[in-house]
This record gives sequence, structure tokens and C-alpha cells, in this order.
Amino acid sequence: MITAQQKIEYVASKLGLDTLYQMQGSTGAVYDVDLEQVGQCFTNSSQHQYPTVTNINQNRFEVNEALLIEMIGVYSRNASTQEVDNLQRIYGSDSVVVFDLIIGNKRVLRDTPIFLAGNPTCFASGGYNVSGAAVSTAISGQMIPRNQIYLEGVGILIPPQVEWNIQYKVFNLVTGAQETLLETGEVGFYLFGTKVNLNFNTTL
Repeated sequence: MITAQQKIEYVASKLGLDTLYQMQGSTGAVYDVDLEQVGQCFTNSSQHQYPTVTNINQNRFEVNEALLIEMIGVYSRNASTQEVDNLQRIYGSDSVVVFDLIIGNKRVLRDTPIFLAGNPTCFASGGYNVSGAAVSTAISGQMIPRNQIYLEGVGILIPPQVEWNIQYKVFNLVTGAQETLLETGEVGFYLFGTKVNLNFNTTL
């Protein structure tokens, strides 16, 4: 099976990035929240508050910086309290997020559903389950995350200097209708995987 590092180096060689192998390899994550309720994440990250909403200031990596996505997750953020919450508690138990991942001008994932049942909602919950009364309690052992898509063994590479974004919609599974995006239920995405950082001292 091809490793994350091998895939990064292979794609880099095809792109003519012959110095990428000199960079430092590490785990990494990028995240952003759709504050404008326009059905897109990462596109407007430069306008968002760091780090409450996003941990990037542009949706394009620098030269010799890349991310091999191995997991994609969805969460919800309450604009008034700035707390991370379970999206289904806000949009209803029949809600589902359907999204496209776009890298450059290519839709590398299309109409991909994430069913947001269960907690914790994402890494940003800080290891706590936020209740309806905004009281944080420790997560019990049987509570497992089901708001994620895992891409281990495959991965999707965001290469250097290429813009990316996520376009999404929230649907009701029972009626089939598209839900109106709510300010109290801002939708956020995070992309987690193997990251190549700007460091010339250590190889992958």
C-alpha cells in the first residue's frame, strides 16, 4: 500500500516540485466556518477571526507546503455563544450535509454525504459534549464520532499554490427539502491528514 509520504512525493514529482521532499512532514489540520451562510467554507477564510473560526488566512498553501487529506469532518458553531454543537440538534435529527470538495477547478469529491448523528461533533469540542443548557460534561466511552469521512489508504492531496474550497448544502432526509442555513447553526469543516511544512532541514 502506498504511504501518505509516497503519494505526496509522487504527486509533487508530476507537478515538477522537485524540492518538496526536503520539507518537514507532520500531521496537520485546516478548518473554517461559513459565517456568511453562503454554503461555502475556506473561500472567505481571510476575512474570518483566527483561531475561533479558522486557522488559515488564505485557501492556498505556500510553495512546498501541502496537505494530504485523510479525514474530513463537519461541525456546527453557535454564532451567539461561539460554542461548537451537534448540527443535528440545531437542524433536526433528519438533517444531512452534502458537500463537494473543489481543488483548483476540479471537484474531487461530489455530492458526498455526512450524517451527523452522535457526539463528539469534532476536534474543536475540546473533548467535551456541550449540552442544550450549555453545560459541558465529559464524553462517555460509548459516544463515538460519526460526523467524519475517512480516506486512509487513499487520501486527497491539496498541492502547493492551488486554491481549494468546500461547497455544501443541508438537507432533510425525510422530506428531501434543502434546509435554510441558520446563524445559530453555522457549519464548519475541517480537513485532517499528513501535512508538509515549510522546513528545509528534515526530509519526509
